[in-house]
Amino acid sequence: MIFNKILPAVTLAASLLALPALAQNVVGSSQVDGQKVELLEDNTWRYAAEVAPGCDSIAMGVSFCYPAGQWQGSPPPGPDITAAYRHDDRHYAQFIIEGVGADDGANANMMRKIVVQNAAAATGQSMSDIPTLAIEEAMIAGKNAETIVYKVNFDGVSVVFANSILIEKTQMMQAMTYALGTDFSAKHKALHAQFLEDIQMN
Repeated sequence: MIFNKILPAVTLAASLLALPALAQNVVGSSQVDGQKVELLEDNTWRYAAEVAPGCDSIAMGVSFCYPAGQWQGSPPPGPDITAAYRHDDRHYAQFIIEGVGADDGANANMMRKIVVQNAAAATGQSMSDIPTLAIEEAMIAGKNAETIVYKVNFDGVSVVFANSILIEKTQMMQAMTYALGTDFSAKHKALHAQFLEDIQMN
């Protein structure tokens, strides 16, 4: 299907941040004193967060606990995407989690602009060609976040993104769903709401 072929390019480019990626990628795991640890790409390690059965450990204390059959993990389209999922041929999700946050100057206004700037750059359009459909308050694991809903057009195919952004002192998470379509459909809204409810943070 054409959507499956073009979507990785759109999602990778549209979701990249104009901030340095400071989060360390996990390259392996081991045991220290009987506890599981994650081996990081800079040759350091950290204790792995405890993850409940049926949950995926995403990064930096974030877990995704979804009903069986709701999502299927898929390879991230690029190194800046922490985790990616597929719901069906029209609905997808991904996480971007970074070790930068409010202490580094990140704020909601800045993130709104970055998201639209990157969507425009990814599709070869101006920022004015990327309509913002909604900006709404959101909750992720009991913490205040914000969702920006916007639409991109990639070679004639419309894709709607619902990007929920949680900014903490030293960490930032983008939890987004995206779907083929011209509007933020009722199905997409419900799927995004459930996606956020299924996120846990230690």
